[in-house]
Amino acid sequence: MPTNEQLEVALHRDISQDREALEELMRRLEVDRHQLKEAAGWVLEKLSRLRLNPALTGSAEVTALLETEALSLGIEGKLAMWLALKEAAAGDRRLAGTDFDRLIERARGQRRTLEPHRLAAAVASFSA
Repeated sequence: MPTNEQLEVALHRDISQDREALEELMRRLEVDRHQLKEAAGWVLEKLSRLRLNPALTGSAEVTALLETEALSLGIEGKLAMWLALKEAAAGDRRLAGTDFDRLIERARGQRRTLEPHRLAAAVASFSA
């Protein structure tokens, strides 16, 4: 099992690539990027870089559990989005040319990679 640091580096790389794919789709769909959405995205990005403080959660183990749960939910949401866009691509030529199968498999791979860490964090948080 990869270390937490290796996991973070790999997930960060994958998430950056996923964001680029989504931004490319937004350009093709001519989705406007409103200033409010941009500001909200910036704030969310900064918040996602913050570590939960064990002083707030009660322990480092609970902090790790909350972080892995949040990341897991984000991956699940992204997977659901790619699946929905793949279905929509059949009826919208603007989505053609996007390798949704690759994006879907990458999200599933992220989930598989994260799952042992998520479960280990759950066991550790309830064993402490």
